[in-house]
Amino acid sequence: MKNKGHGKAEILTNQEFEKIYSAFKSKHHKLIWQILRYTGERISAVLQLKVSDVYLDAIQSFPHREITYRASTRKATPDGKRATRQLPISRALAAELHNYYPPLSGWLFPNKPNGTHHLTRQSYDEAFRSALVVAGLNRRGFSLHSPRRTLITRLSKEGYPLATIQQITGHKSIQTLQEYIDVSPAEVAKVLETL
Repeated sequence: MKNKGHGKAEILTNQEFEKIYSAFKSKHHKLIWQILRYTGERISAVLQLKVSDVYLDAIQSFPHREITYRASTRKATPDGKRATRQLPISRALAAELHNYYPPLSGWLFPNKPNGTHHLTRQSYDEAFRSALVVAGLNRRGFSLHSPRRTLITRLSKEGYPLATIQQITGHKSIQTLQEYIDVSPAEVAKVLETL
């Protein structure tokens, strides 16, 4: 669990996801949260999405069938390589995207209405911290990495193979992927009781 910025980000329940979503003030902050929730991508890649990475028709708010995270926006592997990642858009995320009115081109989340740069991580983190306070969750160990850890942990607990989860998250290493999976002390104790 995170403590003063150290440790692993805490896992979110569906109710906590919804509380935070409701606490965001702007539509673009809400959509960023939902993209984090339903794709498990890192915040830096989400903030660098371009309209064309997500929308087939921006005027009609009609998304592609998949979201594209360009290689240049993704975290490099230890050997310095980056890879483009395309992920199918779930029905829940598609509904959010249909209800959003994106810019016609350029950054999906510009820093200003006519911004030449995307929204910064610092700016989004400030909005996230404010949303946590409004939701009454600010004393917990949540961070912008919580949606990624939550997605991986939930898929693992639902029995999906690590290879499938790896395809969803874009991890190159199963070992690194496994570090994201949260195992509670209660789960460990339950397993030991079966011996």
